[in-house]
Amino acid sequence: MVISAAGTLLLVVLFVLQLQDYLAVGSHTTLVVDELIDDTLRVNFNVTLHEVPCDYLSVDVSDLTGIVRHNISKDILKWRLNHRQDVLGDSMAVAVKEAQADSPERHENHDMFFEDDDEPEPADSNLSQPLGAHNFKEFLSQHELTLVNFYAPWCVWCRRLEPVYLEAAHQVPSLHFHGHARLSQVDCVEHQQFCAKNMIRAYPTLRMFKDGNDVEFEAFSGSRTVHDIIEFIQKQMDAYKKSHHVIRKDLAARFTVSHGALTAGNDLYRAKMSVNEAATYCGSNKDCAGFTWSSHDKDGGKEGEEKPLVYFKGPLSLETLKGSVNGDQSWSSYLKLNNATAPDSAAGSLAHGPEGCRIAGHLSVRKVPGTLKLLLHSADHDHEDHLINSTHAINEFWFGEPLSPYQQSRLNAVDRAELASPTSHRLEGLPFSSLVAGHSHVHYLKVVTRVQKHLRDPHDTVVYKYTVHSNKFAAPESEYPAIAFQYDLSPISIVVQQTRMPAYQFLTSSCAIIGGVFTVIGLVEAIIHHVGSQVFKKEI
Repeated sequence: MVISAAGTLLLVVLFVLQLQDYLAVGSHTTLVVDELIDDTLRVNFNVTLHEVPCDYLSVDVSDLTGIVRHNISKDILKWRLNHRQDVLGDSMAVAVKEAQADSPERHENHDMFFEDDDEPEPADSNLSQPLGAHNFKEFLSQHELTLVNFYAPWCVWCRRLEPVYLEAAHQVPSLHFHGHARLSQVDCVEHQQFCAKNMIRAYPTLRMFKDGNDVEFEAFSGSRTVHDIIEFIQKQMDAYKKSHHVIRKDLAARFTVSHGALTAGNDLYRAKMSVNEAATYCGSNKDCAGFTWSSHDKDGGKEGEEKPLVYFKGPLSLETLKGSVNGDQSWSSYLKLNNATAPDSAAGSLAHGPEGCRIAGHLSVRKVPGTLKLLLHSADHDHEDHLINSTHAINEFWFGEPLSPYQQSRLNAVDRAELASPTSHRLEGLPFSSLVAGHSHVHYLKVVTRVQKHLRDPHDTVVYKYTVHSNKFAAPESEYPAIAFQYDLSPISIVVQQTRMPAYQFLTSSCAIIGGVFTVIGLVEAIIHHVGSQVFKKEI
């Protein structure tokens, strides 16, 4: 009885294992000469360049058959990035004070207030003011918005822009901006060090400065036509008007209130404004540590009442501020605990270097050795190539069409893991830095085709794997800095054929298991019976 039970259990276990083998999909790998009839290959890429503006970046493709394509734009997208590699949005000036046409007072720095919303700025006799290091900051401080053209006299694109730029300057007064907007220009041959300090890498470069700030700017990236330049200026004017209308937001910035006046630190400036307006400005200004005003006027700012005179302090630590509050009960002070949360600005900044660019997309190339090149040069600019830094990070780089959910479902777990392995995405997530400017990078890729043949499905799954070797070098004077992906396809393909145990083999094996188990049970029982009989005879 025990032997029969053990035999039955063994029979069930072996049959279940055999059934699993029958249902499982296996694979058989062979190497064959590439027989695919497709003569094109899709290349997918996503690359982040930390110090190259999108305007200076183009995509070229060439191969050994003589095909050359320049400045490809189809199916390719670009995103401007700030120093944190975050995507930039529309620019916004810092919220300061609500402009009121019927209020006669002005801040000490006049750029915080406008006297008349509707009065157009008179036409300037000098339509485009020449600037240099000696008068740049002073000129910017005299105007709310200043568009500056950094140019070189030898640059052909600058010479073509000059009449367009002057015509745009002539039309600016007709925009009826309620402040001062001017166009100006800097000769970067005459003022080389100043242009280098402002990180000018190509000519012409147009930047919009606001409120006398010579560090933050908005880069012009449109077409060099009067229409586009005026449209850009109008957009900046609209954003400026909107951002300078103060709207109090709860929890935008947190303050602690103390009785007494702040005695430490220097004044950022003095202004007459309501407490809400002062809190909004101070919370949005990272250099403002707090502000103080006469507490008798703290309810000022209502219609018909004079607003209090506010003294902004900073930059100081919170501990220093708390220790500097005197005991004068006729004054109150707001001590800032944290800055307001402000949206990212599309403006560039000299504080964190030139803006970067993320470029991503896909394109089709012929299946012959070739090069996909990210050229750090624009056909619409004359560049200072030795100043361009090619530091970059590769977020994605792979070959072939993306697999649909249905195609992925047809792959077993082993094959899915193989496709997601680093051999298909060796470059992804890798940074490549250049300590000095003027370097080029080259990535040499050897591409191998992998064909997955499915059971009962004539449509194969084709993917590509590659090896890579990278190098950087100083770009020759005759060539522009670039990031090149040189690819070469192997003539040998890896063919993975899905296999499954035939039904006749499953039946044969099942019969063999059943017959074998019963045979073994019979032999074991015969042996036990024979041994038992011999032992019993000896005892008798």
